Amino acid sequence: MSVQLEGFDNLKAMYDEDVNFGKIWELCKTGRHEDYFLQDGFLFKGVLLCIPKCSLKEYIIKELHSGGLGGHFGRDKTIGLVKEKYFWPTIYRDVTHYVKRCRICQTCKGQSQNTGAYTPLPPPKSPWQDVSMDFVVGLPRTQRGNDSIFVVVDRFSKMAHFISCKKTMDASYIASLYFNEVVKHHGVPKSIVSDRDTKFLSHFWKHLWNRIGTSLLYSSAYHLQTDGQTEVVNRTLGNLLRGLAAKRPKQWDLILPQAEFSYNSVINRSTGKSPFEIVYGQAPTHYLDLAPIPNSSLSNKKAEDFVSTMNKIHDEVRKKLEQSNAKYKEATNKHRRVKTFHEGDLVWVYLKNERFPVGSYNKLKERKIGPCQILTKINDNAYKIDLPPNIRTHPTFNVRDLSEYHGELESDSWASAFSPRENDAVL
Repeated sequence: MSVQLEGFDNLKAMYDEDVNFGKIWELCKTGRHEDYFLQDGFLFKGVLLCIPKCSLKEYIIKELHSGGLGGHFGRDKTIGLVKEKYFWPTIYRDVTHYVKRCRICQTCKGQSQNTGAYTPLPPPKSPWQDVSMDFVVGLPRTQRGNDSIFVVVDRFSKMAHFISCKKTMDASYIASLYFNEVVKHHGVPKSIVSDRDTKFLSHFWKHLWNRIGTSLLYSSAYHLQTDGQTEVVNRTLGNLLRGLAAKRPKQWDLILPQAEFSYNSVINRSTGKSPFEIVYGQAPTHYLDLAPIPNSSLSNKKAEDFVSTMNKIHDEVRKKLEQSNAKYKEATNKHRRVKTFHEGDLVWVYLKNERFPVGSYNKLKERKIGPCQILTKINDNAYKIDLPPNIRTHPTFNVRDLSEYHGELESDSWASAFSPRENDAVL
C-alpha cells in the first residue's frame, strides 16, 4: 500500500516559461547559479521547493490553512507553514489575500483586547519543567459523555495537550488523567500554574503534588492574566474547534487529536519555532510531505546539524522567550489603537453570549454575524448596526465588537484548476 499526492510532477514542465523562475531555470541547467539548484527535475532554493505561477500555489495555501490537517490559523502562522518547505516571490501577498477572505476565519474567531498592564511570569529553563493547566467547560455533551477539555501547556516549548473529560470529575480522577496522558510522555513537572478551580484547590490535589515535590502556583481570584499562557491557548483551541467541528458540535472530542496536531505543528510567535521542533528536534510529517519530491541534500545536512545542537537550540529559545516577554510587555502596556468606521460600511458584528437568543448559544457557534451595514455613527466608539431580523438585541455596538469585512473566497475557487484525480491523494 502506498500513498502519493498528484499534481507536483507537473511543475517540471512549468519552470522554463515561468515569469519568476524562467531565467533561473536556464542558469541552473548550466550550473551557473549559487542560490538555486536542480534535483530530479525540480527547482530548489536551498531546501525550499520553488513553485511557479500556477494554481498549485493556491492549493498549497488552502491545504496548510484549511485542509484536512489545517487549523485555520492566521496570516503569520500560515506563512510560517508555507515557508518551511516552499518558495515563490509573492508568498506574503498570496497568503494574506487568502486568509483575509476566509469566511470561517472571519466569523469563528473572536475579539481580543489589550487591557491592563502585562507582567509575564519568569521564563522556564527547559521543556516540560514548568506547565500550566486549565479547563474549557460549557461544551456540548458528546456521545461519550464528555463536556469539558483538560488543557495542559508547557510554558517553555508552548506544546499543549488537549484531553477530553467530564465536568463532574473530581481531583483524584483529574490527577490520574494527568499522569496517564502527560507524565508518561514528559515526566513530572517542577511547577504547575493554574487558576482557583475547586479541583485544583482540593486537599487531595495539594497533598499529591507536595509529596512528589512539585510546587503549585495559583492565580489571583478573578484575575485570569496570571495564568495567561493557558488562557491564550484556550482561546486558540476555541477558534480551532469552531472551525473544525462547527457542523458536528456533538463530536468535538473526535476532532481533538487533529486540533492538537495543528496547534503543535505551527511556529509559535514567542519562541520562533514550532512546539514539535523544540521538544523532538524536527517538524512532524505533514500531508503534503507525501508528494513524490526527493529530500534535498541540504535539508538532510541541516537535520544532522540540528540534532547535534539541541542544547544550543534550547538556549536560543530561552533568550527568545526573554526578548518576547519584554517586547509583549512594552506593546501591551501602550494605549489601544484607534479604529473608526463610516456610515454605509460593511462589518462583522461580534455577539457576546448574552446577546444570542435564549437556547441558541454554544461555545462552538460562529462568533460573528454579517456582513452588516453601519446605519449611524453615534461617535468614534459607538455605531448603530442594521442587524438581521432574527437577532433581537439592541442595534448599538461598541467599536471593539466590530471588525472589517474583507469579502469572501469564492467556493471551490481552486478546484477548477485541477482534474478530479489531482484534487485528492491517490491510494
